[in-house]
Amino acid sequence: MPEKPYRATRLGTQFHEWVEARFGTSASAETLDAVSLEIDGVDTDGVADAEKLAELQATFERSAWATRKPVDVEIEIHVPFDDRVVICKIDAVYSDGDRYEIVDWKTGRAPQDAVDLEAKQLQLALYRLAYAQWKNITPDKIDAAFYFVAEDTVIRPEHIFSESELREAWGRSVGTAPSFSGGTGTRTSTNSGTGSVSEQVS
Repeated sequence: MPEKPYRATRLGTQFHEWVEARFGTSASAETLDAVSLEIDGVDTDGVADAEKLAELQATFERSAWATRKPVDVEIEIHVPFDDRVVICKIDAVYSDGDRYEIVDWKTGRAPQDAVDLEAKQLQLALYRLAYAQWKNITPDKIDAAFYFVAEDTVIRPEHIFSESELREAWGRSVGTAPSFSGGTGTRTSTNSGTGSVSEQVS
């Protein structure tokens, strides 16, 4: 296993676990399992990782998000996409009047160009649609943003795909345009901590 990707994933997991605990919720089983994957014995990178985590925590404490109370933290919503189920794991949701804002914490680098941002906003589009269905509200009442903690940078894409645009993009990527008819088949998991997507047959 490559060292840098593993360390980056571990750091992201630890940060998400810390934020979850900070807001008074329990760490998920998945988070605890991920942390338990650390190699037993002396971790020569432990000091550096602890210092980096402390830097991320300090940056977060200075951010606008630290003084606000989210209405939901680390929630998992299953959205049927035709013969698939997309599992959206949303980091935090804040409310402002009758509007909501989904925030996805990122410990990696911010998008370097418009193409990169366009790809990343698909994740926010999925989260927005999932949360709208879960709350039984329209997606246009939900805003969404990335917070790249290491750079203390908030990015709110100018455009987040609508449901029809999301279906079209999904269809191009998997070969079949999604519908929300439920059903079983391939399970697709979108991981908020790493932005990765995995599939398995259920």
